[in-house]
Amino acid sequence: MCTPNNPSATLTSLPDVEWLIANKPAGSIVLLDEAYIHFSEAKPGAYLAAEGKEVIVLRTFSKLFGMAGMRLGATIARPDLMAKTMRSDGMMASYALPNPSLVCATASLTEAKLIKARRDEMIAVRSKSLALLDKRGIEHLPSDANFFMIDWKKPAKEVQAAFAKENVAIGRSWPIWPTRSRVTVGSASEMAAFDAAVVKLNL
Repeated sequence: MCTPNNPSATLTSLPDVEWLIANKPAGSIVLLDEAYIHFSEAKPGAYLAAEGKEVIVLRTFSKLFGMAGMRLGATIARPDLMAKTMRSDGMMASYALPNPSLVCATASLTEAKLIKARRDEMIAVRSKSLALLDKRGIEHLPSDANFFMIDWKKPAKEVQAAFAKENVAIGRSWPIWPTRSRVTVGSASEMAAFDAAVVKLNL
């Protein structure tokens, strides 16, 4: 279960996660992917692992701090569940990591104020663009991540091409959602360019 979800950017409530853990098939393990949780003000699910539940919580260092190239994440779980995650790689996942990745990840763990500042900045920029979409009657899903999903009510590939002509790159669409695009929240200037293109293209 990915929450906030990718690509929808929507949250699954923790009561629903707790229900799933309580009602899942015996012997199964719930995998809770919280790669985008730092962009949300929602309570994270690490407490479920601390309570000894059959859950593995996944986190990544690559999103909020722009460290995607370092490919570093973390798992939070009971010791016996952690051992199960290691059995396929000879226990190397925690011992063969590059030092630059470890140093950057360790430093980021101490930056609670910076995490909040970056989240607040992203939410402010995202809110401005979503308000414009609301004003223009453009349907979108609620977002708890650094992206949002828009339904253009027309082929999304055509809309993407139109944005490209305005030097604005937006995300792709999917065969199951041919009229929807995933738009990543960029800097204030980048989202201002997105907003301007929405108006210019009369979307």
